[in-house]
Amino acid sequence: MLLRSILILLILISSANAFKFDIWQSGKDLKECINIARENNIPLITGNQNVSMSTTFDWRYLKNYQKYREFKYNTSLFGNKAWVYLYFTQNKSELYKIHIRWTAYGQDKNDFERTLFNILDKKYGEKEILMPSNIGEYIFKKMRKWHPDKSTEIILERSSSGFLLIYRDTIIEQELEIEKKKKKLNMIMIDAPKL
Repeated sequence: MLLRSILILLILISSANAFKFDIWQSGKDLKECINIARENNIPLITGNQNVSMSTTFDWRYLKNYQKYREFKYNTSLFGNKAWVYLYFTQNKSELYKIHIRWTAYGQDKNDFERTLFNILDKKYGEKEILMPSNIGEYIFKKMRKWHPDKSTEIILERSSSGFLLIYRDTIIEQELEIEKKKKKLNMIMIDAPKL
């Protein structure tokens, strides 16, 4: 009974710290997200497809969806077209990251940037200015980061190609990295004696 109570508490704590963007929340599994897209008539497609002619939800674009971990759809945000990318973990198929990419915007780039900064600052508090790692990034990129809670990281990048807004569930992402390291170590342990 105590173990069950602890498990329920851990689930509640982890879901309370999940990020939320629009109708999406980190930690939701792939099937749940497909149903959310269907219920909200979102023209979701698998990440390997280049173009969707559909403006509504269509199962034809999601054939064999279970084998994919990246999905996307085109939408309008702040009066500008944007691609929204949903990323899922390999094993548990949990939503852990979202990218929103604007490559064309009807207004001045600086005005659009100020609008995004103001909205994100009001919602998530003080931003952190990220210093570029090389001269190319210094010239062509501008990055800001917010940490609304211990498991959420939000990054806004401005580059010559447009804007990228990233929502990351850092706890799920850490678990994903641990899974990848275990898998690599296991592969080495199995294959090393063959050499």
